[in-house]
Amino acid sequence: MKKKYKLAFFGSPEFSLPPLKTLYLGGYEIVGIYSQEPKKKSRGMKKIATPVHQWAESQLLPVFTPDKLDQASLKNFQSLKPDIAVLFAYGKIIPAEWLDVPLFGFINIHASLLPKWRGAAPVQRAIENGDKTAGITIMKMNEGLDEGPIIATKDIPITNETTGKSLIDQMSNESCSLLFNNLKKYLSGMIKPIDQDSSLSSYAHKIKKSETKINWSTPAILLHQKIRAFYPYPSMWFSHQGLRYKILKSKINEDSGDPGEIIKSPLTIACKNGSIDIIEIQPEGKMPMLIDQFILGNRSFDIGNNLSNG
Repeated sequence: MKKKYKLAFFGSPEFSLPPLKTLYLGGYEIVGIYSQEPKKKSRGMKKIATPVHQWAESQLLPVFTPDKLDQASLKNFQSLKPDIAVLFAYGKIIPAEWLDVPLFGFINIHASLLPKWRGAAPVQRAIENGDKTAGITIMKMNEGLDEGPIIATKDIPITNETTGKSLIDQMSNESCSLLFNNLKKYLSGMIKPIDQDSSLSSYAHKIKKSETKINWSTPAILLHQKIRAFYPYPSMWFSHQGLRYKILKSKINEDSGDPGEIIKSPLTIACKNGSIDIIEIQPEGKMPMLIDQFILGNRSFDIGNNLSNG
């Protein structure tokens, strides 16, 4: 890299860190890191900084956590005079007037093969939908929602074992080389971003709480996809005798019964068109546990009981 480009980074969660560290070690001058403001994790606890915020401070890098991206924040951003800004899971909408501040604009790492799955939950929606392939898109941001021109993409296969967590972790790691190799080319003019074909777009809606309550009349394959997609958060759950139980891991079973009926031990529950074996479960107020351990202390989950009644 002949010139040491000034770079601002926008990100918050743990999986934002690998590409940030790659850019930091790769010769870019990090003039500012933006992350969501520290928040209380539970009642009575002190505010906790995001993983990106914590890492930035550990490296003595300038970090900013504005509650709102207002005019005062904009002036501060302008004073940094960045050549390029890179965003990955920041968690806030970037106002239009910010986009033209860096000389080369804003670059976004998006967790889908755009224009498919624009929006808030592309990883989860891809798995839930039964897609066989997901991917990463490096795009130049514009005022539209994930509508900017594409700089580079990388396919990532989705298997029957892929979960929301495993897929975003893989995307995080594989985005490092994709971003680093293509960002240099983009900055040097070797890559001209290609416009998306919006006629092929689909939207990854934000996950609603109402989606996470299990309906045992759902086909087994669709329920299994939801369990994988929403692991580890927000997780699919059911209620039984006044308590909530999160299903963290499952497996499809071809055995059948009335929806919600426990048909085999240790815990196989009938759905529409088959059933699911519960592999890992988390009772309300307790730690996750494997099903054999869970069943030892829960006699209310006997074969023949039906969970549809709550």
